[in-house]
Amino acid sequence: MRHRRSGGRRLILAGGAIGALAASTLAGCGAATIAGKVMRGDIGRVVIVDGSDKRLLEPGLAGIQVQMSTPVLGRGGKAVLGESVTDETGSFRLKVDGGAKLPTRVSIRASGSGEYEVNNSIFRPRPGEQVLVLMRPPKSP
Repeated sequence: MRHRRSGGRRLILAGGAIGALAASTLAGCGAATIAGKVMRGDIGRVVIVDGSDKRLLEPGLAGIQVQMSTPVLGRGGKAVLGESVTDETGSFRLKVDGGAKLPTRVSIRASGSGEYEVNNSIFRPRPGEQVLVLMRPPKSP
């Protein structure tokens, strides 16, 4: 004689499996790191690229201030999530501390001496992706 599980028991088992998966995902969310590179470009913009993008191997701009923020709802301000300065290769890492989940959309602002400021809203990079910031030099008089 075969025993048949009730529909309620299947829901409880499925709910338990989903809960365990969510708990394991949240346990690894202590800090997030967003990596990227700042380079000179014809226009100022921020884009998400695959980590194997060949532009990430090219020389970048050193000493550029990079900031990641998100709007504070209902207050009209912004919350800074991470800040960094590019190294000699133009690379940066933005570390977001705490247990808060990284929002779906973030703003990336980059500024440096002799370059135009770039400020764009982007979707957060997925695993294996990086942020590429293109900065346009000021026009000469």
